[in-house]
Amino acid sequence: MKKPILYALLLAALVSLPAHGQTASVRTAVLAYSWDMDGAAAVADKVVTVATLADSTTFGIAAQPDSCRLIDMTIVDANSSTDSGTVTVTGTDCLGFPRICTFDFAVVATRGSGVKTLPVTTGPTGSSCYLGNVASVVTSLLNGEGGAGDTITVGYTTNSADAVAMYGIRGQDDPLGRHSVDPWNSLPVALPITTAGVSTTAVTSVATNGAFTNVAAGDLLTINIGGRESQRKVVTRSDADNIVVNSPIKIPAAGVPFTYKKFFYSTDPYDDLWIPATADSTLLFQTNVAANASTGGVVQNLYCTTKGAGWPTTNNMTVATETTATGAAAKYAHSVNLNLLPYTHCKMAFRFGTGDDGDGANEDITLTVTQRRF
Repeated sequence: MKKPILYALLLAALVSLPAHGQTASVRTAVLAYSWDMDGAAAVADKVVTVATLADSTTFGIAAQPDSCRLIDMTIVDANSSTDSGTVTVTGTDCLGFPRICTFDFAVVATRGSGVKTLPVTTGPTGSSCYLGNVASVVTSLLNGEGGAGDTITVGYTTNSADAVAMYGIRGQDDPLGRHSVDPWNSLPVALPITTAGVSTTAVTSVATNGAFTNVAAGDLLTINIGGRESQRKVVTRSDADNIVVNSPIKIPAAGVPFTYKKFFYSTDPYDDLWIPATADSTLLFQTNVAANASTGGVVQNLYCTTKGAGWPTTNNMTVATETTATGAAAKYAHSVNLNLLPYTHCKMAFRFGTGDDGDGANEDITLTVTQRRF
């Protein structure tokens, strides 16, 4: 059973009280809840194992990336004889949108043997080939390929990067097509749900009304019972009328409506999974890492930035860094006072110290952010 979400641990000690005559407003968003952060060290042939580079070939997909990763390919073409044609990798990005990446052998500067980046041909302007799922890897008609001596592998040659987790709803894309998530809002469902007045993890819709039609495993529900809000993570969804949540809850037989958020995860620095801030506020990030089996520990970095030219990949300042040692558990709280620091956005990112996860152990990470505005 997972531990309940901690909403305001140390809030009074870490966030300043408003001055006389001011009124403060406080809101908290759950960004991660019992989160297992996957991530592996570099595996150059994870997606396509070594295969002959040949004309008009659809390569078999050996495995999917362990999480959303920066995908590249490795070519063996010792005499650089392949001088035209393309390799196209089609899949979905970190947030589930279509992305197509294409390498062109006609570009003289990048042909020959070695690790090749894959320019994005369908996706946000300026983005790189971050893919959570790879649907196909296909060559066009090539010129100069040398048979069995020329080979290709597809995977990732860099270790797992900073990962950002966020419960929320999809925000608006920016003018360059880059994606965003809104952590403060939820999707409302007016149809009532119930546990028939008993404490249980099995939650049903009232009179088979289909309340969970758009809910999926991993979603986070907010349920208001008698003016008190409770959060529960969906563990399994049997159908539109039946789910199982992570810990027991008692909902009256007549039922109550609810709201829910989707879970988003990205290692793509162009995705906007930042918490917007204002000059008259503080942000308190609270983290609980329950356990981890990675040999380098779990590293978390709190970044803040001022939105401007180069957003969102430039001018990011590391405000705090913490490492939870292998096999350990730890809680952290970091407050950023925007009255003192000229930041417009902050985010908490996670990675493994060695770039390789102990796949058999769940890190069970919980992360909340509390915004206090004066």
